[in-house]
Amino acid sequence: MTSVTGKPDIIGPVPPASVEQRRVALTPHYPCTTAEMPLPAPVAISVGREAQHVRQVRSLAAAWLRNVCHMPESRIEQALVVISELVTNAVLHCTGQCVTYTSWAPKPGLVRVEIDDGTAGERPKPQRAAPLAESGRGLFLTDAFVADLGGEWGYCKDGTTAWCHIPVHEGSARGAVRE
Repeated sequence: MTSVTGKPDIIGPVPPASVEQRRVALTPHYPCTTAEMPLPAPVAISVGREAQHVRQVRSLAAAWLRNVCHMPESRIEQALVVISELVTNAVLHCTGQCVTYTSWAPKPGLVRVEIDDGTAGERPKPQRAAPLAESGRGLFLTDAFVADLGGEWGYCKDGTTAWCHIPVHEGSARGAVRE
């Protein structure tokens, strides 16, 4: 979604109204890791099909994972490789005008990422690129990093949306529903 100013709209939490609500909102907590705490608000952005927008999505994802989910920095870097590769694939191969990135926590300790490019087709699969090829390793890297993070990934049935589940902390929140 893009606002009238041309800048991407970010969907996030609405600031609380009362002084007590503001105090509670500013108290540090770890909503993605504790079952008693509420799950964090989802975040979403739609961007045009230009390569420079991959950086915007990556920055938004990093901020959300770091500041809302409190994912360890080493895991954030791996998750960002996955997100960058999936968004780049969408930008390069979709036929629509925009790509939509969405993240949320379907349960404590787990984040779900979706990249929707609106282009139906056969579900892409990881392939090994030739040793000197300059591209073609994105899904291979995605597969390796998601496995290393203890998550799972894939595409929806019609191929329009790539998704992945990534545990916030090593060894947490496995067993998400597959697409």
